[in-house]
Amino acid sequence: MQFTDNYLNHSLVKNIGQIPQYYVENSHPAIIDKGMWELVQIEHERRRSMRTSYSSTDIFSTKLVCSDCGSFYGRKKWYAGSKYERYVYRCNHRYNEGKARCKTPHLYEKEIKEQFLEAYNITMQDKKRIESDLKAVIKLITNTKGIDKEITQVNNELVTISDAINKLIQDNSKSNKGIDKFEKKAKELKNKYEDLKIKRDELIDTKRLNLAKSYRMKTFLKSIEKSDDKLKCWNDSIWMLMVESATVYRDKRIKFKFYNGIVEK
Repeated sequence: MQFTDNYLNHSLVKNIGQIPQYYVENSHPAIIDKGMWELVQIEHERRRSMRTSYSSTDIFSTKLVCSDCGSFYGRKKWYAGSKYERYVYRCNHRYNEGKARCKTPHLYEKEIKEQFLEAYNITMQDKKRIESDLKAVIKLITNTKGIDKEITQVNNELVTISDAINKLIQDNSKSNKGIDKFEKKAKELKNKYEDLKIKRDELIDTKRLNLAKSYRMKTFLKSIEKSDDKLKCWNDSIWMLMVESATVYRDKRIKFKFYNGIVEK
């Protein structure tokens, strides 16, 4: 954060404690739901962490993952323009130069859907327990009283240190004596200030992450509450709402990870 140090030439200076800094929440109406916004940020981070390209136009694009290299699977056209033309899914980096070729297989859309339906139906056999567990976790992570109290405490400490730095600067400006002592004390205060800022940011990130998780879990819960206990036909919406990732192995087996943390092989 910066502030204007000189109003005549409008010079900006990094605020490292010279003046108070405040973290303000809910200061104005949100354009979109906060939980949805946080969820989008986490999804962006998840995709960036994959360090690979993907297509946003295909429902399998950011779900299917190669077990050999960790890259996404992509939709590929075979025998284009001929009567044998068809689409398959395979690792996007399978034929990249300078790396060992992945040995995971290509998959047809039908195979992916069949394995998902099987995994979904097995998972939903324990639907009541899943719903109960989700409600308990949602209740736990949406209770922010403890973390809000910690954030407030850290903010108060930041203000106290900021005041101490200002007083130190003012006292030093009145005298040229003890410059070494001043610099040592100033450094100590600034280091403590930076450490507290890191701690506060970590607390805020934890709260943000929990909010996004709760939003996703609520969406997941609503989805399974409305869904049939057993699916006979493919459903795009259930796939998108429930599946976080689907890892493809060399034997064509797919391991599905649902957004509630359940992994079904």
